[in-house]
Amino acid sequence: MMGFVCGVFLLLTLPALARTEVVNDFKVCKDFFLESKAPTVQLDQNRYKRICQKYKNKYEFATLYDTTNRIPVYSAYTYSDCDEGERKKRNWAIEPQLDLGSGSGEMALENTVKGAGGKQALDKDYKTIEDSNTPDGYNRGHLFPVCHAESQSAKDATFTLTNIVPQNVEFNGGAWASTERFVRDNIKEKCTPDNNNKAYIVTGAVPSKNSKVNNRVNIPEYMWTAFCCKKDNRWVSMAHYGRNAKGEVTVPVSLEKLEEQLKTDYDVKSFLVFGGNCYEVKATYFDYAMRFFRYLNSIIRG
Repeated sequence: MMGFVCGVFLLLTLPALARTEVVNDFKVCKDFFLESKAPTVQLDQNRYKRICQKYKNKYEFATLYDTTNRIPVYSAYTYSDCDEGERKKRNWAIEPQLDLGSGSGEMALENTVKGAGGKQALDKDYKTIEDSNTPDGYNRGHLFPVCHAESQSAKDATFTLTNIVPQNVEFNGGAWASTERFVRDNIKEKCTPDNNNKAYIVTGAVPSKNSKVNNRVNIPEYMWTAFCCKKDNRWVSMAHYGRNAKGEVTVPVSLEKLEEQLKTDYDVKSFLVFGGNCYEVKATYFDYAMRFFRYLNSIIRG
């Protein structure tokens, strides 16, 4: 009885728990995709689950989740600004519907969901690596990062384990964090995003063959991200791809090159990030790549 009361108390005291929905398609959260077209979705719907991530009665982003590897394939969101709000320490949530197959869809703490963990990562999985602060260790890495969220509500909504993968500590805090900042700053400069001209971003993880956290949660081999927007009625896009390991950096690549690589990585006939749209001219790619490497060099030199 005491355990039940404590569980109810935890649910009541969590600040504005988010609501997520495991859906058959992304129609209810299609606004996070360019022209409402989601990136390629693998055919096995028993393994790969679509999630519309909702917080305080507002959809904040969308996720395709791999229930076998217990990590997201990708999270998709829009970007216009990130000045409002702050990164607050909060409890990590899970998605009960992934394991139970039904229910209201409210995010919850794992100790309030009986039988949780069969098809998703749990907080206790990641706690096994919390002390791994060495460069060779792993920690929790957002796909939809706090620094790209435009409101406090959106920032809070990112703290679900369905938006998290194990990332190498050095890579996550170094090259990957630098990539997130560079993408954000480049969008501001090249796209002048606002509420009427949002940028679209998709960030994903390529699973490794057998590396796992707690013998349950796959440690991705590679990470990738791509953005798309319009400037003066012209497509602007670019992507990054990097190994999730100590000493690695992300490599800026064109959207076409990223899609070619992901086709092989995910073993699909084709992989389209933005529904076959938003391809940039090659001359722009070279300029972007040079600016990115100069940016990294400036950080290394301090």
